[in-house]
Amino acid sequence: MSYDENFLLQSIEIAEAASGLTAPNPIVGAVIVDKSGVILGEGFHAGLKHAEILAMDAAIANGHSLQGATLYCSLEPCNHHGKNPPCTDAIIAAGISEVYFALSDPNPVADGGAEKLLSAGIRIAGDLLQEEAAYSNRAWLTKIALGRPRITVKIAQTIDSRIAAADGRSKWITSEESRQHAKGIRDGFDAICVGTGTAVADDPTLRGATRNPRRFVIGESGLPTLSLDEQEGYTHLRTRNLHEVVANFAGLGFNSVLIEGGPALSSAFLREGLVDEVHLYVAPSIMGAGKSAVDIPEFTDFSQQLHYELTALSIVSGDIFATYIKEDYA
Repeated sequence: MSYDENFLLQSIEIAEAASGLTAPNPIVGAVIVDKSGVILGEGFHAGLKHAEILAMDAAIANGHSLQGATLYCSLEPCNHHGKNPPCTDAIIAAGISEVYFALSDPNPVADGGAEKLLSAGIRIAGDLLQEEAAYSNRAWLTKIALGRPRITVKIAQTIDSRIAAADGRSKWITSEESRQHAKGIRDGFDAICVGTGTAVADDPTLRGATRNPRRFVIGESGLPTLSLDEQEGYTHLRTRNLHEVVANFAGLGFNSVLIEGGPALSSAFLREGLVDEVHLYVAPSIMGAGKSAVDIPEFTDFSQQLHYELTALSIVSGDIFATYIKEDYA
């Protein structure tokens, strides 16, 4: 990896600290260095100021001049007035001489940043780590491409794909460490959903490790008082039409939604072709009978298979954790 790519990779990693906090905007990280390669300032967008501005503020607060400095950014600097003024104007005014970015901005509302910086005499190099930056920002890129949030289904199962015993009991299939791991992953989502059946049977809290995404229960059945009521509450979407549900999420500006319901809700999203990603925990056990993780009785032929690509694999206290993605997200 080259000198410049190392700083770009750092900007991508910094950006991920704000996953789940920036909707409807992307996650973005920025690093500013001097001509000797010394880092002057860093920043990431977390819903207020943009990453580039925060990195410049940090450098100035540390007593550094930005004249002749180089800016590395995970996404092309914006060139439009939204909640914040264009980052391009601030970059030009600061006297930064070079800008490198990992991925061009595909949003037509915000593009043109590279051209504006170039016209101001700033050296530009872009799309240097497209694959890495796109994977990191895949939730927002899916929303830009499809007009809806990226939808992930989480499944915790045995080796033989069971999520509950024949009598319906399901606590606990995976280890305590896996359950804590799953809470950490929830932090990166804008919303988390279960069906009415899971809400009544399990009375889940749906907590994250450090924050709680917006919580939704989907289905027409009535609900008793739930543990969710005792926290920040939840929204009950009284419909079985998942396209209505997804349109609701899109209207709220979500980048990412996690489905943690039982097989009925997960299978329904899969059946409708709405699942972009699967997070799969597999415990080292065989149940032999019970509820299957996925149940789509309409799928009776090999041609109906849904294909996903394995992109990450790890071991969490004896359980396997795998990430599968459906298609290109850039």
